[in-house]
Amino acid sequence: MGDDLILKLFIKVMEAGIAFSMVIGILLAYYRTKEPRKKNILIISSFILGIIAAIISAIVRSIPHFLNRTSFSFWSMVPLVIALIGLVIAIIFDRKLKEKGESVFENIFSFLLAIYIISSFFYYIPPLFLQLNSFVYYGESAVSTMVLFRVLGYSFGLILMILSGIAIYKVGMKLEKNQLRMILLIVLLLRGITQINVIIQRFYSLGIIPKNRIIFSVIAWIVNNDNIIAFVIMGILAIAPIILWKQNIKIKDSYNNNAELRKIKARMKNRRHWAQFLLILFVINFSTLTIFKAYEGREIALSEPEEYQMEDGMIVIPLTLLDDNHLHRYDYHSSDGVDMRFFAIKKSENSYVAVLDACEICGPSGYYERKDDVLCKLCDVIMNRGTIGFKGGCNPIPFPYVVHEGKIKIQPKDLDAMSYVFK
Repeated sequence: MGDDLILKLFIKVMEAGIAFSMVIGILLAYYRTKEPRKKNILIISSFILGIIAAIISAIVRSIPHFLNRTSFSFWSMVPLVIALIGLVIAIIFDRKLKEKGESVFENIFSFLLAIYIISSFFYYIPPLFLQLNSFVYYGESAVSTMVLFRVLGYSFGLILMILSGIAIYKVGMKLEKNQLRMILLIVLLLRGITQINVIIQRFYSLGIIPKNRIIFSVIAWIVNNDNIIAFVIMGILAIAPIILWKQNIKIKDSYNNNAELRKIKARMKNRRHWAQFLLILFVINFSTLTIFKAYEGREIALSEPEEYQMEDGMIVIPLTLLDDNHLHRYDYHSSDGVDMRFFAIKKSENSYVAVLDACEICGPSGYYERKDDVLCKLCDVIMNRGTIGFKGGCNPIPFPYVVHEGKIKIQPKDLDAMSYVFK
């Protein structure tokens, strides 16, 4: 149970932030100045402003009916795409631009990089902040094992995201700038496909770009396959640690004494370790977004419905059937043609309940058993058996019934009145 809750939020954080952190990391590795202090100021100030921008964006996005989200995403992406195009041009023509003045090029590149970082925070990081709302579900105690598992999953994802960014930065800094140029250009262009697509998608919906089946198909493919682009980006970035590893297997530098040799060996060992560490992170990242995601998203099959009896026009379920303490699920076809589900279960000694197999929060997703626990299929919240039959939270929706003569008795009309839940 705990591993599923950890995995759920872990994957969500990784999906939202891993590409962001690694692209920013490789960009900062390429950005080199004569004065390290200048670079440190840019990184710190951009990250602080970026976090503030992300918090503002998250707050605005969380206000119901406050804005048009499609329009907001478009305008959030505009400065990011402008900075992206500027960075690509600057990287391609850096030598020619530097001929006009090293400081001029650094100032232009610094400005574009700061805009790209802040805009990236504003666009990509709010989902991470909004995930904080999923730590505690409605009706659930803030101090519980479930909350702890979710916090752990979120924290693991955040730590891995940060470590991946730091690792690609460290590896990139240990390579020559010329070795990074082509890797960075390909990564930015691939990342730009999904970013520019947001702009094109908006123009297409407004009719600025003429309606065309081919254009629509391309836009749809990019939207539906952004995960493939992320995998390709990771594959391209994996070239960096491989290059670093190969460059530090054999000693090629000259040395005059054993002390210099030890320094060379120590430097090469350090670089190999960073390359190894990054490659391990790539394996974990790739596994998380493929194997672990497939496992977490696996379909949980609900138990097969059982047959109930009809007596005097009422649905009846013998209490002796429920004494096994398991969930007993039933199908019901309402008078207005809706297929419904409900289940009956023993709550405690001499306490039995019948409820809909649905809740007000998660809808008709259903409940299932794991060992002795009853869980919501959608959000994995464990039901307190004592509160099953009560309104609110993720509890199953109650409906009228009576316990009489050792049986639960249900009027079909009471189920008919609840058919809207399953529509």
